[in-house]
Amino acid sequence: MFEEKDYILRMIHEIVRTLLKLIFNVDIDKEDVAIDQENAELYKRLTMMIDDGDINDAENILTDHLDVRNMKKFQLALMFYDYLNKKDTEFLCEHDFSREEVSDGLKYVVDLYGYGAINDVFLEDLK
Repeated sequence: MFEEKDYILRMIHEIVRTLLKLIFNVDIDKEDVAIDQENAELYKRLTMMIDDGDINDAENILTDHLDVRNMKKFQLALMFYDYLNKKDTEFLCEHDFSREEVSDGLKYVVDLYGYGAINDVFLEDLK
């Protein structure tokens, strides 16, 4: 069970990393990703909510702000799910969230912005 959770964690990170590199030309493993000023405050608010355990509400707020015509919102969403994915499984469970919900949320966003094929390649083994 632990190995499966660890695998999901790595796959989520690799999806985010790949999309950020391909679309925004940044590598989250080698540099801090700058979020534009318009989205920086929202990102800070959402990460604070995650840290406080208010994960479901943070995800709902993120979803309300998504706009398929605005790629910076896509970048924000990718960073949100990468940040959330870094939380350990115990923290997620304590706040009524699971690693699978992180994966599902990321899948929703990636599909919404038209990059679902990349998601499918990475998560094929998890189906």
